[in-house]
Amino acid sequence: MADADATDEAAAAVAATTAAEERRLAAEAAARADKARRDEELRLRTAALAEYEAAHEAIWAQATAVVNVKALIPIILDTATNTYTKWRGMFLTVLGKYALTRHVLEDEAFPERPVWTQVDYVVLTWIYNTVSSDLQQSLMIRPRPAREAWCYLENEFLGQKESRALLLETQFRNLRQDSMTITDFCRKLETMAASLAEFGDPIGDRQMVLTLLRGLSGKYRHMVSILKMHRPFPTFAEARTHLLLEEIDIDAQPSSPPSALVATTPAPPAATHARQGVSAPAAPARNGQPGGQRNGRRRGKGGRSQQGGQQGGQQPPTTAYGAPTRSYGAPAGGHGSQAAPFPGQHPSFAHPWAGTLQMWPYGRPPPPPPAFAAVP
Repeated sequence: MADADATDEAAAAVAATTAAEERRLAAEAAARADKARRDEELRLRTAALAEYEAAHEAIWAQATAVVNVKALIPIILDTATNTYTKWRGMFLTVLGKYALTRHVLEDEAFPERPVWTQVDYVVLTWIYNTVSSDLQQSLMIRPRPAREAWCYLENEFLGQKESRALLLETQFRNLRQDSMTITDFCRKLETMAASLAEFGDPIGDRQMVLTLLRGLSGKYRHMVSILKMHRPFPTFAEARTHLLLEEIDIDAQPSSPPSALVATTPAPPAATHARQGVSAPAAPARNGQPGGQRNGRRRGKGGRSQQGGQQGGQQPPTTAYGAPTRSYGAPAGGHGSQAAPFPGQHPSFAHPWAGTLQMWPYGRPPPPPPAFAAVP
C-alpha cells in the first residue's frame, strides 16, 4: 500500500515538472515571437521613416534654408494682444507647406534619427522668432522639443477654458459697432467666434447674425427691421452683403449745401422809418377826395380852416424822410395850426435825455442795409 502511494507521488512530481518545463518553453517561445514581432515592427517603422525622409528631403532642405520666418508668419504672438488664434492658423499653414505638422501635433518623436532632430530644431527656431520676448524667455528657461513648446503656448492661451470662454462670450454678446465700419465690425465678430470655438463654445451662424443686428449703430436701424423680417432668415454672409451695400449708399449721399451770399435790395426809406417807429411821408391827396387840393395848395382861410376841421387828427407835417420839422421849443405843426404834439416823452429839465428832438431842418436818412447778407 505504501509502495503504491510513493509511486503515485513520484508520477505526480514528474508530471508537474514536465508541465512547468512546457510552460517555460511556451513562455520562451512567446517572448521570442514577441521580440521578433517588435523587431519586425521596428524594421518596418525604420524603413517607413527612411522612405518618408527620402520623400521629403528636398522640401525639408527648403525649410532649413528659410532665414527670415517673419516673412512667412508676420504675426508676433503676445499675451497683451491675444493673437493666438491668428498666429496658430498661420503657423500651421506654413508647417503644412513644408510637411512639418507632425512635429507639433503628434507626441511621437524620433530623437535617435538625425534628420528628424534637425528638422525639429528648425520648427523650434520658428516658434522662438514669432513670439514676444516674454514668451521667448519662458520657453528658453528649459530646453524642450518643438512639441513641448507648442503645448506650453497652447496651455498659456487656452488654459482655463471655462473662465476664458465666459469672459469672451460676454464681450461677444455686448459688442457694439460705434465708429467701426461694417467690414471691421464683421471681422471682429468672426475673430471672437473663432476664439470661442477653440474654447469649446462654437457660435452658430444664426447667433452670429443676431449679434450683428443687435450691435449695429443708429444709422442702420432700418436695416435691422428689414433683415429680421427676411424669409428665410439670412446667413451671416448675406447680412454682411446687405449692410455693405447700405453703407455704400449712405456714404454716397450728398452733404448739406454750404451757406451762400444772396444780394438783397435796400428797403425804401418809408419802410425803414416804419421799422424805426417814425411815420412815413404822407401820400399826396387826389382830386375829389376829402381835404384834397389841386397841386396840394390851400386857398384862403376858409380852405385852411375846413382842411383843419376835416383833418384835425392828421399827423404833423414831415420832411421828405418822414421826420417832423421841429426846433427847440417850437410845436411840430407850423403855420400857427394846432397839430398833434410829437409822440413820445418830451425833454425836460429833470429828464434832459428823454424824448426825441429834431436838430436839423431836414431829417437824415438811416444808413442803407448791407448789399449782401449770409443766408444758410
